[in-house]
Amino acid sequence: MLADMGVRVWAPQARPPLARPPQPVNPPQLAGLAQMNWADLQAAATTCQSCGLCQGRHHSLFASGSQVTSAVDWLVVGDAPTAAENLAGQAFVGDEGLLFDAMLQALGLSRRKDATSPASLVITSAVKCHPPDNRKPTADEIKQCSVFLHRQVELLEPKVILVLGRLAAQALLQDGLGEAASQPLGKLRSQVHRVSGRPVVVSYHPAYLLRSPADKRKAWADLILAQQQVHPDST
Repeated sequence: MLADMGVRVWAPQARPPLARPPQPVNPPQLAGLAQMNWADLQAAATTCQSCGLCQGRHHSLFASGSQVTSAVDWLVVGDAPTAAENLAGQAFVGDEGLLFDAMLQALGLSRRKDATSPASLVITSAVKCHPPDNRKPTADEIKQCSVFLHRQVELLEPKVILVLGRLAAQALLQDGLGEAASQPLGKLRSQVHRVSGRPVVVSYHPAYLLRSPADKRKAWADLILAQQQVHPDST
């Protein structure tokens, strides 16, 4: 009736449907990752553009240590590269690197390729590229990189995986433990987890041990537990 009297009647307009957020899509170089050999996997990690961390990448911390073969004895997984590690192209440098090398030496191990140690050792990072300003990587960045880490485990078939740091533990154990993988590191250590059938021992990152030297005793117990997975008859 109001319309018939020349009065404009307001009617609510239908709202346009909310746009769906863009769904993450693996870039072309990650297609077929589950079938990649070591060389192809390393090339994919070096050129990966799955997230913005690639923009500040000097080196992808894919792997270092012994000559890579299948069935390695030890696979050590650190957190995310620091600025110094990004420039150096390897994990555990500076003071934390000296402590890390001392930890290895106490087990009769070395990360040098020309080392005479009978045990093979490969070192990698849960996140391959350096987060800017040394910030913590986001959950999505960890997830994007975890596909490389899990394929490394499949290819290397390590006798034990030594995880140093909470972020690395979360990246490796997320699929098996779910939200429990994000609990404090102290609750993840002192036990043997399993990833792809491989034993996993979680311990403190060397950078943390430099800040909290009182926990070195606990870290040593973790190293002994990991060594027992490589040599079950050791005491």
